[in-house]
Amino acid sequence: MARAFRRHSYAIACLFFIKSLSAVYAQTKGPSINPVPPLQWLNITSLLQGATPAAVKYPSIGYDEETATLIIFGGESSSGAATDQTFLLNLGTLNWNTPQPQTGLPQGSPPARYMAVSGEDFSSSYRHAHLVMGGRGGNGTALSDVWEFDFVNQFWSEVNVTSSSPPSRWSASGGRDFRVPADTSTTTNTFYMSGGTDGTNMYPLSDVWELTVSGTLSPNLATNYTTAIWNNQTVGTEGYSVNQASTVSGASLVSVSGCNTTNNSNESCAEGYSYILDVGSNSEPFAPPCPAPRYGGALVSNMNPFSSSYSTQMFLILGTFNSTLWDDQGGLQNGEVAVLDIGTGDWSRILPAGDPGEDGVQTYPTPREGAVAFSYSQALVGLDKGVATDTIVFGGQDESGEYLRDVWILRAYNGSISSSNGSWGAPTGPLATGIDANGANVTIQFMTQCAVQLMSSSSTSPGSTPSASSNSQSYQLYDVSFAHKLLAPISLVILLPSILLLRLALPPVQTHRPTNRNIALFYLSGIVALAAYGAGVGGLISAFTSISSTMVTVKRSTSYQNLQTVHGIAGLALFIALYVMVPFLYLLASCYSRSEPPKEATEHPAAITSRTNSTDTAEKLAAYSAPQRSQYPPSPHSPRTRLHSWGGSSFWLSRRSREGRASTDSESIHSSGPQRAFEVVNRPARTRRSSTNGLAYPNTDAYQRVPVAPRSLGDVDWLDRRRNPNAANELDLMSSHGLINPNVSTPTTADMLSTGALMPTPTFPHMTHELPPPFEMCLRVLFHALVFALCILSLAALWYRTGRALFAVFLLWTIIFYFCLFTLAWHGRPRRSILTFLVAKFRAKPLPADSGTLPSRPLSAVGTEQYPFPTDARGPYLHEPAYRTARGHDEVSTTIGGPRSVETDCDDDDIDEETRQRRMEEEMGRREVSIVTVPKRRLWITNPS
Repeated sequence: MARAFRRHSYAIACLFFIKSLSAVYAQTKGPSINPVPPLQWLNITSLLQGATPAAVKYPSIGYDEETATLIIFGGESSSGAATDQTFLLNLGTLNWNTPQPQTGLPQGSPPARYMAVSGEDFSSSYRHAHLVMGGRGGNGTALSDVWEFDFVNQFWSEVNVTSSSPPSRWSASGGRDFRVPADTSTTTNTFYMSGGTDGTNMYPLSDVWELTVSGTLSPNLATNYTTAIWNNQTVGTEGYSVNQASTVSGASLVSVSGCNTTNNSNESCAEGYSYILDVGSNSEPFAPPCPAPRYGGALVSNMNPFSSSYSTQMFLILGTFNSTLWDDQGGLQNGEVAVLDIGTGDWSRILPAGDPGEDGVQTYPTPREGAVAFSYSQALVGLDKGVATDTIVFGGQDESGEYLRDVWILRAYNGSISSSNGSWGAPTGPLATGIDANGANVTIQFMTQCAVQLMSSSSTSPGSTPSASSNSQSYQLYDVSFAHKLLAPISLVILLPSILLLRLALPPVQTHRPTNRNIALFYLSGIVALAAYGAGVGGLISAFTSISSTMVTVKRSTSYQNLQTVHGIAGLALFIALYVMVPFLYLLASCYSRSEPPKEATEHPAAITSRTNSTDTAEKLAAYSAPQRSQYPPSPHSPRTRLHSWGGSSFWLSRRSREGRASTDSESIHSSGPQRAFEVVNRPARTRRSSTNGLAYPNTDAYQRVPVAPRSLGDVDWLDRRRNPNAANELDLMSSHGLINPNVSTPTTADMLSTGALMPTPTFPHMTHELPPPFEMCLRVLFHALVFALCILSLAALWYRTGRALFAVFLLWTIIFYFCLFTLAWHGRPRRSILTFLVAKFRAKPLPADSGTLPSRPLSAVGTEQYPFPTDARGPYLHEPAYRTARGHDEVSTTIGGPRSVETDCDDDDIDEETRQRRMEEEMGRREVSIVTVPKRRLWITNPS
């Protein structure tokens, strides 16, 4: 029953632990905290003048530095039709206008289109143009023609393609990085295009087409001399997307999000995949999804020159997503900029500063589909062009279906921030607005989670139209009180040293006391653990009672605030597992271990009979199998046991042996009161010394727990003298040689009988490492795994929510803890530990080979010894120690060095004197017995009265 319970408990614990680790792993996959420039959104729509363009989405956008002209061409109007209008915005004067080509130059424009691929074609004085290729035409057909707009003379000219063209398509990824210089030898520039659709077929992103443009675009030429050729290559793996965000950085083509279907795609079909195609190297770095899947977003390069790490960063801005399917923690509503590092594939989610406007309330561009953006290597507007780099954004369609024509600037100031609310040397003053904003009081927020997919019972069909939800709530980023931020990490910080203190309190491998515990360390560990437990409970309670959020309107399907983040779910799961489940399992294991009766070793009756028949072992077996219900003092009517011990019957508590046969004489002795012993009055003085033949016990606690009585002739029983003549002869010999000091009444070392030389110096058993029981092993592994998971969760929270200093301190604390844990195991603390066992097995040395020869044994140094005794460490016995611990509770059989033989009066009564004498002679014939006869000294004995 207990085993079944333990198996089920272990299975439940494993499943719970795996689920907890999954949540922690999801948390560790959150956004990275990479250095980014200080970012601020600026709305310049109200500063623009002139002929404002129509509100469109998916137009083409470009910029020429020499003329400070921004071009907007085509797009889908609010009526759903493609347009062919061209609008120019002078960023120096902030005026909108339309192209006015000179007489004699082409007056027309390309066919209406949107979702075309575009880029800048700058090649010295040969071409200074904005190129457009492909797109979706006015009647819904796919286009494949190529056109260029001359920024200087403001006219359009079609490019003559001299090779076979790729299939017509729209919503393709591609363009050109204007930072890449033209080929000076051929004056050519290369554009890239991949993916897209023609409404029926979708083309893979791995099918990359290169358009090489050459020739001259000049108003002095009567005919068009601009030519281009197409080349095709396959890069990376297949992937399909439309309505995606894309750009080109160097020779890398980057595509993010979008849909993989053409059946009336909308935000519900958007996916979070990212494709990074490095043209020419056939490499494709992996970028796991993190932001909410965008539909119709914009992607630009980070042009800020402040740091070399910025060259591989891409800014994903705007777009829309289905908020009933995904939770982006309110990022897009607050102008989120998702930063993708195409070198590492890492995402960072940034909340920039907003435009304070006239009232000081920060505003951000609303989420929109089909906005276009262009990024430049300096400020596009304002007097100080070197203070920052700008990304200009135009148009789009918001979530309510309204087409937009507003213009926003995403300004990246020259600096670097690597933590929320970090400083970067910003100018002093209030947060500024307008084209001359200098970055005063600008800071950013790092979002600590990736977008979370929601489990919603309803979903939007692919053919439906996005619409605003009536069920909305106000939230942005969840926050808790300072108490949770303080108590939660403190609980873990003080839990780690309590574990070390407990391991120090437990007995180590090398010890003379197997049950010894450092009580002070043990109780100190318990106090610290209770403090950690209390801090953890307080941190959990404060997290649920103090959660708050900022007021931002976002479509949501629930108003419940708790457990809306992966950090909260993982933290709660680990808390329940470590602070509730593990103590409960330990308590159950302790209760079951106490309720189970101890298992006693049983022996086969035949073996017991065989051992009992042996004269050598019968005495020991009789002592071991004595009845457990001992009576002390013995009853006057019960026979007393006659004992023979190699240490003498007076070894226990300095009491002289008076055991004899159960007779009327012994009864009268007990009833007559205490008797006075004889006293030797003429014993010569001698110096007490330790035995030289290895017979004395070491002066250790285990053997000094009971005082040793002095040995004298009066202490030797008459039966001992009868059975063991050597014992009496040895004492007589010591008396005759003047070795007994009468002045020493209680020596610390007892003189041992020469018969004890058959046993070596008693040694303590060597304590070795050992494994805990299987169920306890599982609990320990679970406990340490949960502690490690909490450390990882805390490190992730510190990395994303606080400065690097606190993260470094906690990481160092964790490393020190595990180093100390391993060091204690290396030195064998504690003995019952899995880690100590593994370390000991790793450090174990192979056993030396047995030579098979025994060392010579010198003769005894004691003059009274007439035969050699073994002095090697083994002794003549196979087992060590050479005695068996008695299980009885009587005062003699429970002493260290228990009785060697046991005889009772009942045994003597069963046989006659002749048989007893014959057995004694047979026994002495089997044993090697030496009888030493020495002249005895006359002793004067007086009875003190």
